[in-house]
Amino acid sequence: MTEENSGVSPTERILNLAAYLKKCKEENIAATLDSITLDVEGYDHEKGRTGSSDLASEGPEWESLRRLVRRDLEDLDKGFGIEVTFNERDRHYRLAPPFFNSNERTALISAATVINIEGIEGGAGQIGTGVNDAEAEIVIQVHPLVAILRDAICDGQAIEFMFEGTKRFIQPWALGKWRKWWYLAGWDPDKEAIRRYRLDRMENVKGVGSTDAFLVADWFDAEKAFNLDPNAWGRDPLLEARVDVDRDYVAAFVEEFGAEIIGDVSTDDDTIEAAFKVRNYDSTRVRLLAFRGHARVISPPQLRDLIRDHLTAIAGAK
Repeated sequence: MTEENSGVSPTERILNLAAYLKKCKEENIAATLDSITLDVEGYDHEKGRTGSSDLASEGPEWESLRRLVRRDLEDLDKGFGIEVTFNERDRHYRLAPPFFNSNERTALISAATVINIEGIEGGAGQIGTGVNDAEAEIVIQVHPLVAILRDAICDGQAIEFMFEGTKRFIQPWALGKWRKWWYLAGWDPDKEAIRRYRLDRMENVKGVGSTDAFLVADWFDAEKAFNLDPNAWGRDPLLEARVDVDRDYVAAFVEEFGAEIIGDVSTDDDTIEAAFKVRNYDSTRVRLLAFRGHARVISPPQLRDLIRDHLTAIAGAK
């Protein structure tokens, strides 16, 4: 059985891998490259194995499987927010706790309508790995809007919906996630531009017109379309910011800026230092001020001056 003819899509294989690692964690079973490629549906169970069914420890087939598992683990982390660690000493893969928190469960809905699980009632709109007819691992009910939009994207059908009290018309091109929110990106023929809409603010969504009515443009990059952080695409000269954040606000700060914790979180200090890259000065200033003094810029001086000058201007205008 090869990956090409196994009948398992890459998304299914990745979700099967997540379920397998969860099972190993719960049952305290070692998950190795050998066991993963033998036990997880979607990998070639015969590739790289000797007559004893043990996976060879080197060679081109072993390397091919290792790279495939590594890519799948990267997709779990980047696409679904599920982190897996690898212990070099014992060569074991381990699921980083917690397994499928609320944000991770939300992330999994991106693949919902491509998974068909035997033994689970409901089929479309669920994600999981079938264990047997009596039980199933990781079943998640999905908001019906996701299936509607995925169908429209696959069928090439335009959609109509209400957004903030206004009727909108768009050619849906992709679904994506930024922070904890899901967005639809598509082409607005009236504006002749890409538009993005948060799914939880869309109402009365329905397909309109015929199918196969449009094609996604070759230049469209879904990954960039859903990177809505101004510091990712801003054109201001790069600054490396360091900020002192009150401990109770650290989680919110990291989520807001994608910041990296520099300080030692194990201490009893009231503040923790965090760092992030700045490429859009104006948006960064506004977002920092929104923390109302609970996040204070340490460096660089240019960023401190930007905030100070803004506050001085406001005070002088009063």
